[in-house]
Amino acid sequence: MPRPWGAVIMSFGNMLRELCCSGFAKKAAEDLAEQYGGESGKNFIGGVMDGDNEMVKNLMGAMSGKQQLSVQNLASMVQSQGGEALVQHAETRGLAPELMEGIMGILKKDSGDGGAGGFDMTAVAGLIGSLTNRGGGGSPADGFMQLLGGAGGSDGGAANSSNIVKILLGLAKSYFSVKSGSSPAIQGWDAAGAKNNEDDSNFLNWALNILRDLFFPDKKPKEIIEAGGDDNIKDDLDSGGKKDEGDVKGWIDGHPEIGKMQKDIFDDIFDTKDDDVTDEDDPAPIVPTPTDFTENCSCLDHASILFINTNLLLEYRKNWRFLYSTKEHDKSLAEMTSRVCYQGPTILVVKDTEGNVFGAHASTSWIDTEGGWVGNGECFLFSIKSKMAIFHSTGKDENFQMLTADTLAMGGRPGNFGLELDGDLGSGRSSGTVDTFHSIQMTQDASFDIDHVEVWGLGPPVDSDEERQKVQPRQPNLNIRDGAVDEDDLMSQLM
Repeated sequence: MPRPWGAVIMSFGNMLRELCCSGFAKKAAEDLAEQYGGESGKNFIGGVMDGDNEMVKNLMGAMSGKQQLSVQNLASMVQSQGGEALVQHAETRGLAPELMEGIMGILKKDSGDGGAGGFDMTAVAGLIGSLTNRGGGGSPADGFMQLLGGAGGSDGGAANSSNIVKILLGLAKSYFSVKSGSSPAIQGWDAAGAKNNEDDSNFLNWALNILRDLFFPDKKPKEIIEAGGDDNIKDDLDSGGKKDEGDVKGWIDGHPEIGKMQKDIFDDIFDTKDDDVTDEDDPAPIVPTPTDFTENCSCLDHASILFINTNLLLEYRKNWRFLYSTKEHDKSLAEMTSRVCYQGPTILVVKDTEGNVFGAHASTSWIDTEGGWVGNGECFLFSIKSKMAIFHSTGKDENFQMLTADTLAMGGRPGNFGLELDGDLGSGRSSGTVDTFHSIQMTQDASFDIDHVEVWGLGPPVDSDEERQKVQPRQPNLNIRDGAVDEDDLMSQLM
């Protein structure tokens, strides 16, 4: 029986590549590979060293010996059993059905044959290189476009809109499925409640949220949503509309989370992860690691966590610290503020009794603002259900965060806040007509009843004493829009 030949590649791979210009060296290497690995080993080494097979050479040259062996094993499996064996392997690892068709399509297109034994090393190398962005395989956008083309969603320079959504959904679902066995972050969130809260429709909300940038690249979410643009996107999907491939690639480049998910998924499936690199080493992961949480304390699901985290500053994406939840603590503003004040930047999540989920990112520690405001332009409001969108600062005022004994509010002014929670955390209000944020009314009615509230601290723990010294409230600016200005008071604010 042929002996394992992976060690041959690891020991002599560099030497063989240096000698690839020599026909004698190539013949000797093929004979050695055949001795240790049978016919498939001989064919594989021939592919690596063949001067005409640049794709295979580049891919293997960019990999460690262990990664090379993984590629060879996949190539041998596909050559002997057909592409269906690779799809079955990927499915076992957790790849979502939405991506299966794309994989088979890539292999068939590259090899020209879909039957067992009809796939050559070039087809497999092209698949692995493009989806893991290795060995000259191109950019993440190229890999996405290959998946799209494999699924029949790209033709003649145009990409089918519905297939773009299918690939997006496949990537998002696959990420959490494939990584769940190895990612402490995902395992932590599942324990905190994300698994129980799972809702496939929310992955569609996530996809539609980032598709706004493709369909309406120069418009803000508020403008698109209030004009019914989301319905136009859905109509385009239903009618089989198409987008220019150049536009699609540019859009993907503007959403690096797409390429990151794609690479992480297929590195796990193809066993091509970089040696000695773990998820904990990632400075800006897709999913943050939750800490100090209690079981089932959160109302967030996988899609919501993906959405919020990828819209934060890089420094806040690694760790979220559990601070407060009405599932765990007394339901009152006093209890919540006792746990979240002087804790640094936070994420506030609210779920109303109608099932809407929304909230805010506070860029500064919560404090008693004494009738004034804290925070800066990094603050934003967000909606998860029924719409998923981020609502950033307009720059028109600095009314970002207000906290009193009776009210927590973000944006706007008394009587018309962007988001407001009452002292008993039983009710609140939302307005889509504030100067602070480009926001919509996030609930059906301006007033809503609260079902759940939770707060997470972002980044490593902070020193509360230092926060007390650092965070000072700004007193409210004069309302000068009606022309009634106390000039002395105004000048005192400018001095």
